[in-house]
Amino acid sequence: MKRLGMWLLLGVLLLPALALAEGTEQVWQLVDASGRQLTSICYEPDIGDSYLSADNHLYRVIAVEDGRALLKDQGEQTLPDVSWLDMTDVAQPVSAVNGTRRIAFYCTHSDESYEPSDGYYSTTEHGSVYQVAQALADSLTERGVTCEVSDSLHHPHDAGAYRRSRQTAMELVKRMPDALFDIHRDGIPDPDEYAVTIGGREASKIRLLVGRGNQNMEVNKEFALLIKAVGDKVYPGLIKDIYMGKGVFNQDLLPHALLLECGTYTLSKEAVLTSMPMMADVINRALYGGVTGSAGTSDVGSARTDTAGGITMGATDAPAAQEAGASGKGILWLVGLLVVGLIVYGIVATGSVKGGMHKAGRNLHEMTGGLVGSKPEEGERPEGEDEE
Repeated sequence: MKRLGMWLLLGVLLLPALALAEGTEQVWQLVDASGRQLTSICYEPDIGDSYLSADNHLYRVIAVEDGRALLKDQGEQTLPDVSWLDMTDVAQPVSAVNGTRRIAFYCTHSDESYEPSDGYYSTTEHGSVYQVAQALADSLTERGVTCEVSDSLHHPHDAGAYRRSRQTAMELVKRMPDALFDIHRDGIPDPDEYAVTIGGREASKIRLLVGRGNQNMEVNKEFALLIKAVGDKVYPGLIKDIYMGKGVFNQDLLPHALLLECGTYTLSKEAVLTSMPMMADVINRALYGGVTGSAGTSDVGSARTDTAGGITMGATDAPAAQEAGASGKGILWLVGLLVVGLIVYGIVATGSVKGGMHKAGRNLHEMTGGLVGSKPEEGERPEGEDEE
């Protein structure tokens, strides 16, 4: 009897590990009013979340029960105008917004890997999701973008992962990148949710996740919509969809911060890597109009082949030229919008104008690495801790 009790105790202790090894994650089904399944997610949905499908229909979560989220159709979402992608004649090169094009990457869930090649999890070392992040960065580097990929680990894969990765994200933000991407792979068991063929090659779709629980939500949402608009135009099928969930995901630290779900664990890593040059091209066009080279010149009217992925890019890599004065005004407008958003968010969160101003100053302090805003008082909890 004593031996039986020991075996039972051992079994109980091993259950979490066995479940993890088998790749079991909570999966929610998103369904519409007719019961039709729209997609699956491994992120707990909440009433008020929004979902933009591949065909650009916007849905809102109105109920969650028993592993299913009921979504209400809000109609078609108009994507940003990207007609400038059709331009083949540009009067002058388009310069980067701040002179130096810089993008940063990190991986909150350090253990994530792709089962066919690497197993489900890498519990003590870097998961192969870091290889995906590096491949995306390498493809952007070939386009003249300065990229930084953090190799910091944030084990284990638990509710505190975003709190730990926040320190990494804050360090990256200090270098003032134009965008910050948290690279993940999904936990949906069906590989067909992400499998896609583009240009005759087996590749992976990319899901964009926007946290709606922070003051940068609207700016990041517009950025996600722009990426989808460019992707739909240049590589139809590459961008799977956009989910706007209740979390923060450290996206309060910077406008142009997104979480990318690059395939799912049952899809081959090779298919995901095939998509990275395409995704790099989309990001480059969305942020910089497709400008390439350290001097800021554009590949106007000349098709080229990406050496990392063997994919021939289009011949229209630049939008219409913009005057420097207009760019400067746009930057000032964006900064003003961000400050106003911080204040409004702070007032709503605290319920008072004074509290809102204090909260806004604290957020500015975090976002700028202490250059602007007020330092949090001793004992104050940092914001942005998510559970996923």
